[in-house]
Amino acid sequence: MKRGWERSKPLIIPDHSTVSSLLQPFLKGKEVLKLEMLSGGLSNSNVKITLVTGECYVLRIYNGEIMKGQVERKVLQLVEDTVPVPEVLYSDFSLSTYEYPVILLSWIHGDQLSEMFDKKEEEKLIQAAHETGRHLAAIHTFQFSSPGFFDEELNVHPLDLSGAESFIHMLEKIITDKPFLQNSGTEMAEDISRLARNHAHLLDHTGNHTSLVHSDFNPLNILIKEATDGIQVTGILDWEFAFSHSPLIDIGNMLRYEDVHQSSFIKPFISSYLKHGGKLPQNWLQQAKLLDMVALCDLANKENCGQVRLLDTQRLIRKTLNEWEVYAGIQAHL
Repeated sequence: MKRGWERSKPLIIPDHSTVSSLLQPFLKGKEVLKLEMLSGGLSNSNVKITLVTGECYVLRIYNGEIMKGQVERKVLQLVEDTVPVPEVLYSDFSLSTYEYPVILLSWIHGDQLSEMFDKKEEEKLIQAAHETGRHLAAIHTFQFSSPGFFDEELNVHPLDLSGAESFIHMLEKIITDKPFLQNSGTEMAEDISRLARNHAHLLDHTGNHTSLVHSDFNPLNILIKEATDGIQVTGILDWEFAFSHSPLIDIGNMLRYEDVHQSSFIKPFISSYLKHGGKLPQNWLQQAKLLDMVALCDLANKENCGQVRLLDTQRLIRKTLNEWEVYAGIQAHL
């Protein structure tokens, strides 16, 4: 799962004095003991801050993109009573004290769900799947006036990409772009175009397009812990790409790496999602995979993509192309 992917933007490493000065309105004289750069995240930088008192926080530094920080802050505040997310404790988007916009978040204990996938502990993974499906259904209960991207107050700037025609137009624009063709070649572009044109009609009947979509909902951004009553999700992280659209986008992202031939995760994840109020159309898996194809192709449409990231993205694209017919059988039995 994104192992070894190259960062899209440089890591930002602040020093003690900068952090102390920047967060003085929140710290109120409390002393910073140590800073620790956190792994994960390919564009923003995350710093664990430990105070001499033992309190811990996460400083999230946005690489020059103020709007993403403002959107993330507002979304976290919107969902905090419904979904396990870090609390926003302080923010500074003025750039007057520090050259980057920042938010300060509460520290959440837990391990990445991706680690449980690596360990292949089936019973625990099934429990985690149930919990993940439950929380994703809760996320999708938040509704907006139209599909589109958020401004800093979560007002929606309409952008309707639903339906076959819009899907084909967007995908063709990406796969005929120079960086994509240089990175992946015309043969892959033609294979993707063929799949899209043959099956885009499925996207004419996807249902709701005005849900809150996390847009980066995957095991790296989900924290879990083992409790006496089973696996619990303790935190869902990294909301800067959130927008209003189809819940199928999050479904596709979550199942991007799943081995559909022998997955112990898909059935309990989807069953729990439906049990807790999530809605899925008849051809949900193929529809989700089509929508995720746009995201994958966009990842490969960068001039400086990074070799590891590019190879992994191309593998995922081929996976979708090769498994397409299998998806029909899976969605029919869930």
